[in-house]
Order: sequence, then structure tokens, then C-alpha cells
Amino acid sequence: MRTPPFSGTEGLELKLDWAAGLCWLAAYLMPWGNLMASDGSMMESGSFFHHPGIRIEMIASEPDVVDPVALTFDAEGLMYVVEMRDYPYGKGPTGSPGGTIRSLRFDAAGDLQESHLFAEQLSYPTSITAYQKGVLVAAKDLIYLADTDGDHRADIRQTIITGFHQSVTDSNFSGLRWGLDNRLHGVNGGNDGKLRIPWLNTASLSLEDADFAWDPKGETLKRTFHTGGGFGLIFDRWGRSFTPHNINHMLQRILPVSAMERFMGYPMGDGTVSISDHGEMARIFPVSEAMTRVNHPEQAGHFSSSGGMGLIPKAFETDVIGGGVLVCDVVGNLVHRDVMSGQGPGLVASRATEEQHAEFIASRDTHFRPVGLEQGPDGALYLIDMQREVIEHPDYIPDQIMDRYQIRGGEDRGRIYRIHPTSRPHLETIHPGSSDLAGQVALLGHEHGWVRATAQRLIVEKAAPEAPELLTQALHAETALHRLHAMWSMEGLGRLERSQLKSMMQDPHPELRAQALRVMAHHPEWWNASWQQILRSGQDDHPSVRFQSALLIGAHPHPDNIQILTDLWMKDWQNPWMRKAVLTALREYPASLLSEVLREGPPSGDLLEPWNEALQELAYMIGARLGSTTLNDFQTLLNHLGQEALNLSPSTFIAVIDGTGKGAAQASIREEQREALRPGFLALLTQKHLGVRRSIWQTCRVLGYTSLPGFEEVFQSSLKIAGDIDAPTETRLSALDMLSLGSFEQAGKALIDRLNGLEAFPIQARALEALRGYKEPSVAREVIQRWREIGPGLRPNAIGLLLGRRAFHLPLIEAIETDQLSLGELNLDLEQRRLLMRYSSKEVKARASRLLGDEEYSNRKTHLDQRVASMPSHGRAQAGLEVFKQHCASCHRSGAMGYEVGPDLSDMSHRSVEDLAYNILDPNMAINPSYIAYEAETLDGELITGIPSAQSSTSVTLLMAQGVQRELPRKQLAEFRSGGLSLMPEGFEEQLSAAELRNLIAFLQTPR
Repeated sequence: MRTPPFSGTEGLELKLDWAAGLCWLAAYLMPWGNLMASDGSMMESGSFFHHPGIRIEMIASEPDVVDPVALTFDAEGLMYVVEMRDYPYGKGPTGSPGGTIRSLRFDAAGDLQESHLFAEQLSYPTSITAYQKGVLVAAKDLIYLADTDGDHRADIRQTIITGFHQSVTDSNFSGLRWGLDNRLHGVNGGNDGKLRIPWLNTASLSLEDADFAWDPKGETLKRTFHTGGGFGLIFDRWGRSFTPHNINHMLQRILPVSAMERFMGYPMGDGTVSISDHGEMARIFPVSEAMTRVNHPEQAGHFSSSGGMGLIPKAFETDVIGGGVLVCDVVGNLVHRDVMSGQGPGLVASRATEEQHAEFIASRDTHFRPVGLEQGPDGALYLIDMQREVIEHPDYIPDQIMDRYQIRGGEDRGRIYRIHPTSRPHLETIHPGSSDLAGQVALLGHEHGWVRATAQRLIVEKAAPEAPELLTQALHAETALHRLHAMWSMEGLGRLERSQLKSMMQDPHPELRAQALRVMAHHPEWWNASWQQILRSGQDDHPSVRFQSALLIGAHPHPDNIQILTDLWMKDWQNPWMRKAVLTALREYPASLLSEVLREGPPSGDLLEPWNEALQELAYMIGARLGSTTLNDFQTLLNHLGQEALNLSPSTFIAVIDGTGKGAAQASIREEQREALRPGFLALLTQKHLGVRRSIWQTCRVLGYTSLPGFEEVFQSSLKIAGDIDAPTETRLSALDMLSLGSFEQAGKALIDRLNGLEAFPIQARALEALRGYKEPSVAREVIQRWREIGPGLRPNAIGLLLGRRAFHLPLIEAIETDQLSLGELNLDLEQRRLLMRYSSKEVKARASRLLGDEEYSNRKTHLDQRVASMPSHGRAQAGLEVFKQHCASCHRSGAMGYEVGPDLSDMSHRSVEDLAYNILDPNMAINPSYIAYEAETLDGELITGIPSAQSSTSVTLLMAQGVQRELPRKQLAEFRSGGLSLMPEGFEEQLSAAELRNLIAFLQTPR
């Protein structure tokens, strides 16, 4: 039953003439270099381009497996596959649960021997992991399934955890993984839920926006990390965890919820962050035919659907391949790799050197839908391919596009691939379930992570009486990973002794010392006796150890901790995760820490700006805690700030006061507390620096203080300075900041007047930012009135302002209805359109639905639909080159040709034929703000039209055809405003035949 490698996968047929075809193919393959393993570039196998150090073979397909989305291996090597056969709207006309689990058995050679239906009628199952004699499945509830009579069908079906909320399938809970801590971990997907264990009479756990973990021994649930909101979870060998979320392909969960909850008022989302150094919506390099992205065209060629992760096994980590974390992009038909670097809690994810313009695995098959990767008993990776025609959930697809596809197309297909290194074609298969206890303890040190994790799970599940003795010996094993798993196995059995843990806290390997502190966190009964050693860990040479020490200190607050925390903060203030860990540990003493830090003084060199940012973060926490702690510390801090001997720079003073004010805005402060603080704040107003006083006034406004000394005089002066075009830009910006402290009635006109085409970008930007703080509908009307004069770089900010309050939606819709604003110029994406059509007031929703739709809008749609439909199915890139030279090169660059007036067209291979055709034929359908034409009129009546390429406080430079630039002094301009249209004229299709248009598109899609 073994399937030949890559059978059943279809490449794209290239219908080009012979000469143009060779040219096109060479350019198409250019990003991957020569497809030869000998030079370290990518290889081509079947429909795949992949790293030359791996081999991919298909090991299962339909009918043995259909719609696979997850898999796991039990301790004996039996594979269980989750089939989401009810995607996307349930099974049959009633939408009933249709998910299934299949068990697949392979022989010693890796050939598939048996495939059995193990369980069915599961609701949108997303994940699976082995447990005891069966499996745990995420399918609405967490369900345990087991076969006790050997007929390959689950005869036990028990709900373990219930209360998860269901939503769009990729947002349901998933990512089931056993952690080093012997708990089952999962990701929430962002759906909240009230979790409970059905047989326990305990309160439910409110999941909110956190991921979760279940301890089967203690039968407890806990919130773990702020959820990334995506599909999938992976742990590395030291327990660091990563998760994806659509456009953010690599999020690391760093600061646990238990610590963040001590971080009063701080955004919980800051504990789980993107660590990619190549962008949050990173560029990807698919080799499949580009598909139209009507809802988010800007996502074409970038991560838009990352989900499902894998860890490159140790056996792969050769000089040829290296390590890394893998993440799938189902829409891009590819598997991406990031290599991790850095020490301490927060890592950096980078593309591998050999994959700067390629992917670890990419397929030309547009039905290749990679949804996850798992390690197996043989040290290989197993890649899961759902094989659907449409993988995006219909809720995210515009109706216009939905009509073109079979939403369930491919529902009868599925693929599983085995991936192994070419350097080790015959990996040793290990089944920990077949080993005795001594063998399983020995396997805790195996090179392969799946073997280590499975051996630990079995040891803890079986809890054999003789296990502690064998594990005690393993605590002294040669390798750190062996000692690590022995320690956690002892902890899982409840047999780890304090003396043993004390020894592990002094282990030579820093990551093991850090893990020992994690174990210590589970034993508050040992803290007092071990406290001095815990504090000494805060002075460890390695940041991972210091990070865990700070978290543990935070769990046991004590006034004596302030000195070690101050030392930690001063040592690691440039590391944001160390700062956050220290802040979570402060609890009732943040002001004391800030006072100590200010006494230490700023660092030498060019570090004042990051130093101030760190102080502002600390001050934020102080402000956020004002309503929940005693005020003595804070009053002492205010007195401290007022001391001249402190000699703070104005920027440092402002950072501290601004941070305090922003934090206080999140706090619930009682009136008596508010009044108790008033004298301390007012005393600071003796500061002479205007920026410092403005910062104090702003914080006083947040606290509700009125009649502030000196405010009115400075405010009136700022009204004049803000409008003085001859005043220095920095002085005017300071005045605009001051105006933001007034009401809209007081400051509105002065701010709106700065949205003037003759004003420099920084002035317009600061005025627009100040206007975001007001609620009055007249704000929206005034911004719309000035729309044509708002600079291109600020258009997205202005759109964000207009969409940001419901009170602004009606003026926006009225402006569109009256053609005061054009839809193309607004360039709203799908979510922005749906915000108006679905989530605004009843009146706005009705009127927006008549103007907008799920599809992109065009003022010439019917005509353009006919032109696009008349194009040939394929074009000739070489002929398209001549079209580009004749019609496009004067304003567009492609490779080394042309002028960069409009968008650079060198990298259009990721854009679909349809997408390019509509943008060429209707350039005003959706205009990038950076390329809107602006009209300048000089005082002597000259009219110049071009794209703003540079602006300063004294001049504006317009870019015109053939790269001609014209610098215009602002003092010589009578008017400068947007024309509302692209520089590229409509009607371009009249100059081209349908074949020429298709040839041009073929040329643009050729990578250069």
C-alpha cells in the first residue's frame, strides 16, 4: 500500500512558446538558484521545491486518509490522524458533526499496512495527542478516546474538559502538546470559554484571552499565556513555546499570565509577541500560481494564513540543514523555516541563510494545503496536507469570489508526507512503549525529542514504585537534556526532593538552572528555606536564569526583595523581558524601585533615549497601581522628583511623568487618593522647562485636576505658535501637543487648520494625532473637508480616525454618497468595509451596504469584467516586455528598466492575473496613498502635477514621468492638494489588445 513519492500531485502546465518559455522558466527559478543539491540551493522534486538536505515521500493518501488536519503517534508507533471532514460548515445539509479519527499502522519499512476508522461524529476536530491507552482530541470539548477490545474502534469516549467556545474553525482551541511540566497544553484561538472538568464540583476557569494547561494528576486547569489567537503550538527542547496567528507567523509566548496579572494595568498581549526579524506580515516565496486576494490584496506574497507548526528534529541538524522552527502557510502552499538566535527569554526568528528568497518546502500544486508537522518515532517529520481547493474559511471570502469555487472541493482527498534528511536515510525507529522502565529512563536522554517526551509521559503515567530510584541516578546523567527530563519526571511523580532541586539549581547548564527555578515555583512550601539561593539566582551570569528568578521572586513578595530587584533592573534594563519580569515582581514597591533607579542616574554614552523609555515603562506601572496600593511610596517619589539635586534631564522628567499619567488613566483612583496627590503634582509645576510642565499638566488632567497654575497663559500662547508658519517646526509641534490638552471647542479650529496642504508632514501628523482624542462628530466632518490637503503618508491615519468612532461613520458615509470622497481613494480593505456594513449604527449599515460590498469596487466594473474575460488564458512574457517598454517604463521600474515614479513592478510574481489586470485597467479602483497625484499651484499661477517624493518644512518635491523631479518652496505655493486620482490615466485598455494586456501581465509575473 506504499505510495510512490509525490504521486498524485499536479504541477502547473506552462503554455509558452519555446524561446519565451526558456527565458520565463529561467527567471521563474531564479530566486531558488540552480536546482542542484551540490551548490546548496533548493531542489525540485515532483511539484515541490525544497531544501536539498531533505527527502519528501508520500506515505498515505485517500482513501486511507481524507481531510487530515493533525496527527500523533502513540508509544507503540501507531499513527492517529484527525480528519476534519465537516469543514467548513458541518456535514450534510444540517451541518452535523462530521469529524473523524483514523488509525494508521506502518510496517518496519515504513509502508502503510492498515487504515481504520477509529472514531467519528466529532465536531470540527483540530488537534490530537497520545494519552494513556488512547488519545486526547480537541473537538468542541477535550475528549479521551480509547480502544479496549482491539477492534480498532474507540469504545471509550469521555469528556475531559468542557466549556470551550466555538467560532470559525481555525480559531477553535488546538495545539495539544505535553509540556516538560507534565501538563497538557493547548491554545485558545481567542474564543474565551468557561472551562470545567465535568466530574469535579469546582468553579469553572474563565479562559478569556489566555491559553490553558491541564494537570491530569492534580485534575486542575490553569491559564498559561496570552493567546496568539492562531492554530497550533510548538515547544522547543528547553520548553520555550511558539505559536502563529495568520499574518504573524512566529509568536513566542514569553511572559506567563500568572506574572502579567500582577502587572496592574499593563496590556496582557505584551506577554506573547512576534519575534520575526523579517516582518510581522513577512514576505513569503510561493511557487504556486498566484491567487486573487480581494479581501486583502496587500497580503499577496506575504504571510496571511500561517498555522500549524513543527520543530526540526535533532537528526536533521547537520551542517547541510541546521535547526529551526517550521510554520505552514496554507494559502501560500508552503512550509517556512525560521532559525532561532539569542540568549535569554526572548529569541529572534530569522530566515536561514540559504532561504532568503525561498522556502524550506513549497509546492506548485495549489491544492497542497500544509496544516501541520509532527515528529515520529523514527526521528522523521510528518507533514499533513489537507488537499482542499479552498482553505480559507468562507466567512473571510467575499461573495463574489465564493461563487467561483467549490467550497468543499477536495473533500475526498488528503496526503501525509514523511520528511527525513538525505544524510540519514535510515533513521532508527524507537517505540518507548516497548521498553521496560529502565529502558524508558535511558530514553530520557535520546537525541530525538519525540522519544524523550514520550518516555517521560509513560514514566509519569505509570508511576512505577521503582521509578524514583532510577530517575535519581538519571539526575546525574551526562547530558543536560537527560537530566532535564529526569528532573521533570521526578516532579511529575511527586517524588522530587528539595535537596535534589537545590542541586539542579546549580547545574552547569544555564537552561537547566532556569528550568529548576520553574520547578521551584510549584513548591511554595520550600521557598523560605531556599530563598537565599533563589535570590542568588538573580545574579546568575545567564539571562534565562535571571528571568526565572525574577518571576519566582514576584510570586513571593517581601520588602527585602527590593534590593535584588533593583540590582536586576539595573543589570538588565536594556532587555525588555527582564524589565517586565522585574516589574511583575514589584507588586507594592514600584515607586521605591524608580526612586532607587533615579538616584543611580542615567547611563553614559548614547543610551539616554532607551533609558527614558525604560523609565517610562516603570512609571506606567506606578500610575496603573495608584488606586490599589498605599500612596506613601508615590508621594515620596513626587517629593524626590522635585529635588534639584536629582538633576534630571527634561526628557527623563517627561518620561517619568508621561508614564505615570498613562498608567493612571488605567487605574481606578478614589477621590480621597486623588486629592492626597494633588499637592505633590502642583508642586512640580515650578519646573521651568515648558515640555516638563506640559507633561505635568496632562497628567493632572488625567487625574481630574482643574485650575492648573500657568496653564491658560501657555495654552493661549500655543494657539498663536501653532499657526505661525515661520516658527521652528519643533516649537510648533510642542504647541500642538499643548493644544491637545484643551477641549475641541478650545483647540479644534487650530488643529483642523493645520491639515493644510501647505503644512509640512510632521505638523499635519501631530495635528491629526491630537484630533483622535476628541469624540465630536464635527471632527470627522472637518477632517473630510480637508481630505484633499492631507498628505499621502497620513491617509491611512485619517482613515483610521474616521473608522475609529461610530459617531464618525455617518459623516464618512455621507461624504462617499456625495462624491466628496471616492472609494478608490479610501482603498478600504474587507474588514474596514465590513465594519461599516455590519458593526455600525442601523442607519450607517443600511447606507454602507448600498455603497460597498465584499468585492473590490470599481467605477468601470462591467466594462472591465468584459475586458478581463476576453484575455487569453496564457501570455508571452517576452512579448510583454515590449509592451512594458512602450507603455509603462516612463513611470514604472521593473528590474533595471524604467523609472520609479509609480509603484516598482519588479516583484509581481505573487500577484494573480486578475488582480494585475484590474489594477492596470482601473488605476483608481484602489489607490495606494503613496502614489496619489497631487496638484500644486504657485503664487504666479503655474500648475504642476506629480507624486510627492519628499517633503520638508520649507519645500515639497514632486516626481513626474521619466523620473523628473521638481522642488517647490512652500512659500511660493498658493495651494497644494490631492487630485483624488492616480497619476496613471484611466482608459489604458484602449491602447492595448486583450493579447497585449495578457502578455504584459505574463511579463510582470516573471520574477526579477
